[in-house]
Amino acid sequence: MSFLSSAANSIKSQARAAAKNAAAGLLSAARGQLSAFGVSAPLGSFGEIVFEVSSRKILTFKDYKRKTQARYASHEIVGLKPILEYLGPGGEEITLSMEFNVNLGTVPADEADKVRMICETGETNYLVIGNTPIGANKWVITDVGENADVIDNNGRIIKSKIDVTFKEYVEEAGGTA
Repeated sequence: MSFLSSAANSIKSQARAAAKNAAAGLLSAARGQLSAFGVSAPLGSFGEIVFEVSSRKILTFKDYKRKTQARYASHEIVGLKPILEYLGPGGEEITLSMEFNVNLGTVPADEADKVRMICETGETNYLVIGNTPIGANKWVITDVGENADVIDNNGRIIKSKIDVTFKEYVEEAGGTA
């Protein structure tokens, strides 16, 4: 990589970080103003999935886990331990669980269908928790598992839990690590 290319990437990273911090500051200020008027603001989002707590609706997540990886090649040596060669960063992964309950303002079947549709269509979005986008890249949902905990006598799901896996989506070669 040439000096100019390296410098350009450094400037690009600094600009991206500055924009991210400015956006987080604006979101924080807006949330403060909304709270002053008694209006609930979102806790986070992924596209049209909005995590929120209000007097009408509770849609949050729990068991948030984030996994960061590095990529290595293993070179086998006869009679010795293999030598590892660092190739670069690997993609990140986040898992979390969401609970839907009609008594908390959500329709479990509809909410689970929305998440499954985002997964099946390969939709990419920024994952935002609080006022902060998680990582520098967009994310995709790669896996959705659902447990229907309570079903009424008409076959409607009253309470369910879904487990969701997000993977980092890097749009171009050489994208942000």
